Amino acid sequence: MGRVRPEYPYGVVNSWKLGLIVLGALAVPVLDNLTGGGMRVQDVSAALTLGLLLALPVEFAARTAFRRRVRLYEEEAGRLRAEAERLRDRQRSLEAELRRQKELLQLALTREAEAQRLLRQREQLAHRKAWEAGLERSRSARKVTFSPDVRVIDGASPAGFEEMVRRLLERDGLQAKVVGGRGDQAVDVLAVDAAKRTLAVQCKHTTRGRRVGSEVLYRINGTAGPVYEAAQSMVVTNGFFTRDAAAWGKRHGILLIDRKALLAWAQDADHVCRVVALTPPY
Repeated sequence: MGRVRPEYPYGVVNSWKLGLIVLGALAVPVLDNLTGGGMRVQDVSAALTLGLLLALPVEFAARTAFRRRVRLYEEEAGRLRAEAERLRDRQRSLEAELRRQKELLQLALTREAEAQRLLRQREQLAHRKAWEAGLERSRSARKVTFSPDVRVIDGASPAGFEEMVRRLLERDGLQAKVVGGRGDQAVDVLAVDAAKRTLAVQCKHTTRGRRVGSEVLYRINGTAGPVYEAAQSMVVTNGFFTRDAAAWGKRHGILLIDRKALLAWAQDADHVCRVVALTPPY
């Protein structure tokens, strides 16, 4: 708790002064009585003068003591102000240091996160390269396993086309089954990859060159997740997609395999994860 600035003790000083004035006023009559003299006007004046003279040292001593107390108070207040300013400077310095340490920590965390991200990217790239190299080495084996040409694809029935897509998915390492038929809710083939992700596939076999419109994508987009809990949906056709359908599919993340991509997948035995942007299971 801070000290209170001293105030001049007017009450105490005035009491002492009044007492001394009274004492001086009484002293002269007492002395006159002791000497046998009578009370005169001069004696009253002398008594008052004596009282005032006795009061002057009290006033002087009180003023001197008060000035000393004020000086000590101001010295102490100045010291405390200097100490408070030093502490404020210290606090500001510590706060600045704390901010700097936080910034350095944040920078270190950012750099660590960036390093981890780059490390993951390098690992993913290495896995991707190894995986793609393995795909190229196994392309001939996929061709032998199952690689229908364009005549087989175009000559298939709708049910045969669904079975063909299922076999292509299994050839590429997915577990697949045909679910098409009455009540299939726009999904013909369900596949599960090595990472246990479900892929819902709608198969559209058309006469050569016919285009698939956006309504097919609307239907599978509305049922793949809610009905089959699929993480990804895909539409496969031996024809082509309209411009609106291609744009809508890209916007909503639906994988599209048109005639050109289908021939690369089936006839050329390319892997489905390279034909479309399907995340590889590594």
